[in-house]
Order: sequence, then structure tokens, then C-alpha cells
Amino acid sequence: MLQNENAWFVGQLPQGDKLGYEEAAMKNTDKIVHLLIADIDGKSVLEVGCGSAEFSVSASAYANNVSCIDFDAGRLGKLKENVHFQIMDASKMDFADHTFDTVVIYNAFFHIRSQWAEIEKECKRVLTENGIVYIVGTWKLDINEMVKEFGEKAKWHNQFLIVQIKK
Repeated sequence: MLQNENAWFVGQLPQGDKLGYEEAAMKNTDKIVHLLIADIDGKSVLEVGCGSAEFSVSASAYANNVSCIDFDAGRLGKLKENVHFQIMDASKMDFADHTFDTVVIYNAFFHIRSQWAEIEKECKRVLTENGIVYIVGTWKLDINEMVKEFGEKAKWHNQFLIVQIKK
């Protein structure tokens, strides 16, 4: 469930904000975490196509645990203790069924678009019964592909184009 998309601009950050940032100084990954907080706080989260894992690091301030996967670790930054990275093909994940409450694909749809059908099946397989997949784009390449693939299901929330897929 998306929170008020204007929350970080009017200073209405979620209760118990662990990051302590002023709204204007927040990174995009912190902003999207706050927007998706209801599906991150206290949850098990997977980031698919994590790249540098910035989203995973931001989500780790609220989630019970965060896993992130990518084809390689080349762009990976410093991870927090509760962020677990694995090199893995998103179309053939090694995770058990019903492992994650939330799956997030952040600024990676352009890179996975050719395998989307297989990746979508895998994302749904690893979701818990009431889990949700969020595809989030801020880059032109991702946005263009998301609009092509999802049409009106892709909705703008401030600077983020977001697709929600329920299991």
C-alpha cells in the first residue's frame, strides 16, 4: 500500500523514522522506502536487479530482513548487517516459495525486460500469500519500458513511476 506520496515534502514522515533525515536531504531510495513503508516496515523484502543495492540499504532501516540479487557484484556498495546479497538469475531464483512479503525492482526494469515473463512468475512464487511486487522507475529507459509493458497500470507518485503487482 502506497503512503501519501507527498509525505516527505510536508514533513509527515512515518512514526519512528530511523533515518532522521530532513525531507529535502533524502535520497530517492529513502523517499521510495517512505512511500512504500507499509509494505517494508517489519517485513521480509527482496530487491531484484539491485545494482549498487542503495534501495536495499535504505529499506534495511525498517525491514526485518532484506535480500538483494543481481547478476554480478560489480556495482555493489557497502551493505548493512541485515542486507544479504547473492549473485542470482532473477528468472531462476534459489529462494523457497513464499519467502518474501515484498519484492521491489528499483530502476532495473530496462535491464530485465526481455525476461519479464519468467521473472514475474518467480517474483510471485517467492512472495507470501498477501505479498506484493513493486516496480519503480525514475530513469527514462526504465520509464519508457514500464509504460510499454504496463500501460495505465503504471502510476506516477511524485518523481516515481510505480507498478504494483499483487500475488
